[in-house]
Amino acid sequence: MIDIGYYPSEQAAASNPRWRPVGLGVMGLQDLFFALRLPFDSAAARELSARIAEEIYLTALEASAGLAEQHGPHPAFGQTRAAAGKLQPDLWDVPGTQAERWLALRKRIAETGLRNSLLVAIAPTATIASIAGCYECIEPQVSNLFKRETMSGEFLQVNTALVTELKAHGLWTGRIREQIRQADGSVQGITELPAETRALFRTAWELPQRALIDLAAARGPFIDQSQSLNLFLAAPSVGKLSSMYLHAWKSGLKTTYYLRSRPATRIAQATVAVAAPPASSVQAARAAAGTVPAGTGADLSPATAGDAVACSLENPETCEACQ
Repeated sequence: MIDIGYYPSEQAAASNPRWRPVGLGVMGLQDLFFALRLPFDSAAARELSARIAEEIYLTALEASAGLAEQHGPHPAFGQTRAAAGKLQPDLWDVPGTQAERWLALRKRIAETGLRNSLLVAIAPTATIASIAGCYECIEPQVSNLFKRETMSGEFLQVNTALVTELKAHGLWTGRIREQIRQADGSVQGITELPAETRALFRTAWELPQRALIDLAAARGPFIDQSQSLNLFLAAPSVGKLSSMYLHAWKSGLKTTYYLRSRPATRIAQATVAVAAPPASSVQAARAAAGTVPAGTGADLSPATAGDAVACSLENPETCEACQ
């Protein structure tokens, strides 16, 4: 595509063939964690994510070195850190786990150069993930229940991994489905599910955002561009934002992507009538899972309501985030 693509400006036509950057990425990380039963914020998930990133970057470098052997290095190779023997892990002071491959690759690059100046970038992949039927890029699931819109209409879909889990526990019933719908796609209130299962199927709103940042930081040494890292706060505040982004900066992240928040007002679910479980059982379920889900709008606490008003689009002059 670099060679045959159309360039709308002279600058782009001169720059792209000179540096020959590409951006390989991933999608479906959440699907893999479901398949291996790894909670998104577990140490095992973080380690696996880092090893995947290392494998992609290593393989991309080897392929680029192979292309350089055939066609020569990209014209600006001499100006890159790779020409001086420094690859992305070196800039993070992180040794790779595949020592022999890294050593052989460094010798090869010193002899032949690289065909591409940049190789890896974690893009959003929203459209192609939808086509492939998996979760996008490195994102946790936003909900266990979501609506898919097509030309044929709107379809309510449930997380297929969760459906399999519920069937295994004999819980794929109308009552449970309605309970998930009432909880905006959360399963934290389904006390019949084991705590470890509820922990596995937490949504992005129920996960500690530090975990998302830590996973991104663990991948960082093997990503020479950047990552589409969305963060999720139902009710942003100055304190939460400051803590979250300071941790991201201290972790070495070059960028994040969108900050996702929930609307200050929620549509009342007046068409369903499901008896709510006792408050004590809901609190016990949340405590067992170690999470506090965002709620359904009907159980907004005074503090949550105050945060919503502080970040309301109807009151932009009082918004702590937007000023």
